Amino acid sequence: MTQSFYTAISGMNAGQTKITVVADNIANMNTIGFKASKVNFSDVYYNTASVGKAPSGNQGGINPRQTGIGVKTASIARDFSSGTTLTTGLNTDLFINGSSFFTVETPTAGVVYTRDGNFTVDSNGYLVTSSGYKVLGTDDTLNTSSSTTPIRIPTYISTVTTVSTADQMANTPLNELNGLMTGGVTDGAFTITTYNADGDPENHVIDVNGEMTVQGLVDAINGAGGDFTAAIDENGGITLTMKGDAVRMEFANGSADDPDAPASNIVTMMGFDSVEGADTYATQTLSYHQTISAGSPSDPNSENYSSIAINEDGIIEVKYGNGDTLSVMQDPDNPNNMVFKYTLNNGRIITGENLTVQDSVVEPANLQIQLASFVNPNGLIAQGSNTYTVGPNSGMALYGSISSDAFGSVISGVLEGSNVDLASEFAEMVVAQRAIEANSRVFDTTNQILQTLSTLGR
Repeated sequence: MTQSFYTAISGMNAGQTKITVVADNIANMNTIGFKASKVNFSDVYYNTASVGKAPSGNQGGINPRQTGIGVKTASIARDFSSGTTLTTGLNTDLFINGSSFFTVETPTAGVVYTRDGNFTVDSNGYLVTSSGYKVLGTDDTLNTSSSTTPIRIPTYISTVTTVSTADQMANTPLNELNGLMTGGVTDGAFTITTYNADGDPENHVIDVNGEMTVQGLVDAINGAGGDFTAAIDENGGITLTMKGDAVRMEFANGSADDPDAPASNIVTMMGFDSVEGADTYATQTLSYHQTISAGSPSDPNSENYSSIAINEDGIIEVKYGNGDTLSVMQDPDNPNNMVFKYTLNNGRIITGENLTVQDSVVEPANLQIQLASFVNPNGLIAQGSNTYTVGPNSGMALYGSISSDAFGSVISGVLEGSNVDLASEFAEMVVAQRAIEANSRVFDTTNQILQTLSTLGR
């Protein structure tokens, strides 16, 4: 008889556990990145009077006779579905469009994981959480171990922009010249037209493609048989000098001999201009070399960062007071590596061997956010402050950059709210309340029966 006491108590305890979880969910309904939990119950061990009997002859089968002894909490599982989107407009607020986690480093627990993208830049340039934990970056596409490099914005830099030398330019493909407008050189032809003193034109058609080197272009121009010579000049461009009977020169995209032939955009890209009072025509500067070193507030040549932008692939673009931007990009020769990219305020991009960034200023991993994904996110252990640590059942963690397409993407200017459904929580609360009330009635009824039996004994 007394067993029903303990069975009812287990039911009341289960209801109280459910109320506790509901209370925590409701309390955190406005917590950034919070994931609601749900309680699942299971029955407990059974007292078995008989396991039953199989049918035999004229006798039918008999089912088992068992008495349950209560309920227990089977699991408390988190719902890791995406929460509501909260638009803030702040560039450092991030929303993960996917099931991954940001990785941050704490002073005591090491690397932990969070969906809370409420980040700011501290006075040392580090991207940190609201608790001051440093957000980690990476230059790995995929890895099974976490980076320990924090996201760090170089707040002051000193820059020197110089034109590339003729030797540096000679073997550079046209599409890799960082002085050209973005978009690259299109394959096709362009025409150089010379005029003599009588005004008679002479067309010279030259075929080009984006893979052609600067020296290859110069050789093609010199091989066109016109009254001109081309050379790579010390100002980082190409100079054409008239000779013979030529007194004037014009340039046009396309072929003057065959208007239907594919036209290259090279004349527009290179910007040929005449030099007043001389017999030379020169392009704009085709290639620069950029050197970036550490700056300081007291250095008049230093540039202070004015803002940052975070792309969907987690790459950070740091904009400075002069309008230039420092960022990273995938190495065209090795997509698994990241290289620096410096964009001048006129839109021209300097990268690769034309860009030198001192190690003390910044590393590529400082400018690309690392994400992590897990086989079983429900196996993570919550640590408070919107963070989780790896648990025994969370499975293998995979780390890497968002550019690998394995982690989803991030949206800047948006935060992820909690995924607590208030209506569902109220419903769960009522169900739990009624379960506790019903079990208390069982407890009271059992108590009255025992009291009756004790009276009979007198």
